Amino acid sequence: MNIKIILYVFGILLLIEGGLLMLPVIVALLYGEQDLLPILYSSAIAFTVGGLCWYFNRKCSNEIGKREGFFIVSAVWIVFAFFGAFPFMISGYISSVTDAFFEAISGFTTTGYTIIPEIEALPHGLLFWRSMMHFMGGIGILVLCISVLPNFGVGSMNIYQAETSAASGGKISPRIKDTAKHITVIYLILTLACFLMYLPDPKMNIFNALCHALSTTATGGFSTKTASMAAFSKYSQWVAILFMFLGSTSFVYIFYLWKHEFKKITRNDEFRFFVYIILATFIIVFIGLLHIDYEFERAFREGLFNVVNVISTTGFGINDYRWWTPPLWFVVFLLAFVGGCAGSTAGGLKSVRFLLLFRMIPVQFKKMIHQNAIIHVKLNGQNVSEDRMSRTLAYLMIFLCVYVVGVFVLMLCDFDFTSAVTTSVACLSNLGPGLELTYPTGNFANISTSGKWVSSLLMLLGRLELYSVLILFSITFWKKQ
Repeated sequence: MNIKIILYVFGILLLIEGGLLMLPVIVALLYGEQDLLPILYSSAIAFTVGGLCWYFNRKCSNEIGKREGFFIVSAVWIVFAFFGAFPFMISGYISSVTDAFFEAISGFTTTGYTIIPEIEALPHGLLFWRSMMHFMGGIGILVLCISVLPNFGVGSMNIYQAETSAASGGKISPRIKDTAKHITVIYLILTLACFLMYLPDPKMNIFNALCHALSTTATGGFSTKTASMAAFSKYSQWVAILFMFLGSTSFVYIFYLWKHEFKKITRNDEFRFFVYIILATFIIVFIGLLHIDYEFERAFREGLFNVVNVISTTGFGINDYRWWTPPLWFVVFLLAFVGGCAGSTAGGLKSVRFLLLFRMIPVQFKKMIHQNAIIHVKLNGQNVSEDRMSRTLAYLMIFLCVYVVGVFVLMLCDFDFTSAVTTSVACLSNLGPGLELTYPTGNFANISTSGKWVSSLLMLLGRLELYSVLILFSITFWKKQ
């Protein structure tokens, strides 16, 4: 493995992180709070380490192989979280290394779990940095940097392939660099639009609107308020519903929307399947809420909010659904597995994988009856290759195995059964809220140290869709070719 090119790329990425840390420095200056120097020191540390890594390895080979690509994709989230934790530790608001790293990895993976009991106690610079971590993680740190790396003479194909899901929603352009740039522009436009739409809410000042826009389009979940979205008006909750939905659809679909190619969206099998799931589960939840004496408007709004919130794996809090009936818990629990569309900021297994699985079932029945027939699963009118179907099934199996192991290990870390079952899928799907110990308006402050590290690992595995991390533990991966 070419260690020098890895350090060179890490150097570039840390320089970027150090530069982005200057944005909360500006916020701290505007509000004149005590977090100014801690964030400034953190930026200086990232700049220094990044600059040294870049300078001493600048003459290395500029080609990134598959091994280097997978290693960079997996390790960069840990590196970013490590340096992203410095503002919390240096400021003293989070003194524990475990807690600070947990907060940072939760931010960068857009999971949205927090260990802070009272969010309002944080100064504005740190609040903004929490939302910035979502923003960076939502677009995919490396997708953002793929548009930058070629300017340093570094090939980015293998990084893109390692970062991109096996259920990818496709490329906007044949060139990797152009695709990354288009995604970045779309992401920025969505965030700006979300910010502007939040502003009319009298409870949303400019700062709150900006932080929540960064979290919403990233389908993250960090808020500037302990009560999360419940602290704001019904109007803001409707805005959140819209942009959580947009954030959980593929960037490719939003590109088609921008180009007025509406038929490419409405005729897309995955998009229609995703919308049908939302509508079906919303109807169930809506009726269930009416049954437990919610008034019509509240049942409609909170039902739709929670359905979109969970399937988009955003994790905002609007109410505590621990007080719902068990059948409604079960619906929410299943949605946590599904997740958004491929090629979106959302986590989960992705809707396209479920669609392929459902379409494979009748095909298998037909093959049992007509054993000599050649019948293919179709997606968007085209045959799906056996290789893709095998990879889909393999991923579903690996996800379930990791989920079960996660439940078992969390129970060893003093989680009760309900908490372990819901927290494991919430971390793997980068959702956030679970039940019992990890309920929507709660926090991880009282969770054991081992529980936080296990949850951090599950968040990382979920964000990288398992393969990019698990392949590093393969003997074949490390053998000389």
